[in-house]
Parts: sequence; C-alpha cells; structure tokens
Amino acid sequence: MDIPSALPDLRVLRQFVAVAESGSFRRAADMLHMSQPPLSVAMHKLEAQLDVRLFERSPVGISLTEAGAVLLKEATLLLAQARRSVELTQATARGELGEVRVAFITSAMVSFLPEVLGRFSEEYPDVRLRLVEGVSVDVAGLVSSGRADVGLLSPPVELAAGVDGETVLVDRLCAVLPDDHPLASRRSIPLSALARERFVSYSADRVPAFHQRIVGACIEAGFQPNIVQEAAHIYTIMALVAGRLGVALIPGSAAASGHRGVVRVPIAGNSRLLETRIDVVHPRSGASAAVANFLSHCRRSSGVSLL
Repeated sequence: MDIPSALPDLRVLRQFVAVAESGSFRRAADMLHMSQPPLSVAMHKLEAQLDVRLFERSPVGISLTEAGAVLLKEATLLLAQARRSVELTQATARGELGEVRVAFITSAMVSFLPEVLGRFSEEYPDVRLRLVEGVSVDVAGLVSSGRADVGLLSPPVELAAGVDGETVLVDRLCAVLPDDHPLASRRSIPLSALARERFVSYSADRVPAFHQRIVGACIEAGFQPNIVQEAAHIYTIMALVAGRLGVALIPGSAAASGHRGVVRVPIAGNSRLLETRIDVVHPRSGASAAVANFLSHCRRSSGVSLL
C-alpha cells in the first residue's frame, strides 16, 4: 500500500482535532496537557505539510477553513478507527474475538458439549462458534487437516502428528430396548440376556471402533450378535430400536437423554469392553487465544487439564 508522504501521524491529528473542536489554541493545549507554543508550531507544520490553510486566525479566535472542516471530519473518523483497531487487536489477543470451529460426535452433544457451549458463549459472546457434527473418523479428519480447531470424538481414532487428545468424559455402554420388551423393567441385565436378540448396531464402516467394541463384548459374553441394521448416529439407532427392529448398545449418558419408545437398561458385570470415553482433540501448538479459552472451558467441565 502506498502511503502519501504528506500523511500526518495520529498524534498530530489528535492535536488538530482538539484545536478545531475547542476553537482555541489555549483551551486545546489545556485539554492535551501541553503548553500552547509547541501546539501552535505543530499546527503551522501541519498546514505546511499538507500545503493548505486549515485555520482562519483573528484577534478574537480561530475558525476552520473549508479545507480544515474536511480534515476535521476525516481525522475524527480516522482516530475513531485507530482506537477501534487497537481495541479489536487487544480483544483478539485475549480470546474475546475470533472463531472456534468445533467438530463433534452426537454423543458429545448429548452428554458433554451443551454445558461447555453455554458457559463459553456467556463468557465470550463475541466469539463465533462453528459446529460440525460427524462420526469420530470425520471429527479426527477435520482436526488433523486443520478444518476444525477442536474435536470431540470417541477413541481409538488415528490422529495426525501434532494433534493431542485428552479424555473429558468416561462412559459405559448400556442396553437400549423397546419399551414393551420383556427385559425393559429390569434394573440391570447381563449382556448374555440379549444373546437371542436382533441388534441394531453402529456402522462397521463409519463407526468401526464402537462396532468392534460391541461385537467383542458380545463374544466375551458368549454369543455372536445378530446385527440386522447398522447406523452411524445414536438418534438413528434409538429410532430403529423404538421401531422394534432390534436392541442396541449405546453410551449410557446418551441413552439417558431419553427417546420415545425406548428404555435404557444398564449392563451388569465389569467388562472393560463396555467402557467408552469422549476425548477432546486439538493441535498441539498454534491455537488462537479463543481456541485456548474454549479448551479451558472443556477442562473446567471435565476436570482434566488440556493445556
């Protein structure tokens, strides 16, 4: 950008505005906490620099020329924009402005993310949140490729070098049954009680970690699950269960949110294959202040240090 050589600096423009608005060098000098002679010299230099007459001087005071009136209007706007530029820069450095791109799996929105989003938006109302939903492999890909700043997913998922993950929620798979199922009223059931049931399960292609975990838990309980339908999202799975297409195993915190026509029943026993978690993943370095603030809110909600 070419900057005109006659362009005065902001300090001189501020002095000019004070003189123009007060109509007096003396009053302007008092406002600026400086003596009058240097101020008068500065205004003469400004006129010489611009090669225009800015003031009409008389024994009774000063007034603006037509050119001076134009400079007053433009200088006032320029000084206001300069102040705004400084304020916006400082606010951005504090993480009070900017954007945070958050990718998440459905179960995170059910059980963890709403509280984080609410508190963060309340504290940083001028930070824009861009939310993208997907399965865990999608979330990992968005963060690894730089298309998302923060991701919430269920491991294990392959992450790019330089991307870290920390656990924010520990959960456990439970049974979801149609509300008229013979086992629906039980306080808990062994997984083996579902051996003869048809299963609605997570997609082996889109959600392989959950699919493999569920199949493994069933095999550990002594049976191969009869999977008749697959889906990628929790709400689709619960809708299929409500339609009596089968039973399902999903994270307990997500099942607790409720869905018409289904019942949540805990699985008895201590199988590690039923344990799940949600991790927050993010680049190890280069995060903006707004992203760092968002991760701090995740830390507060989970009790896990993320930074």
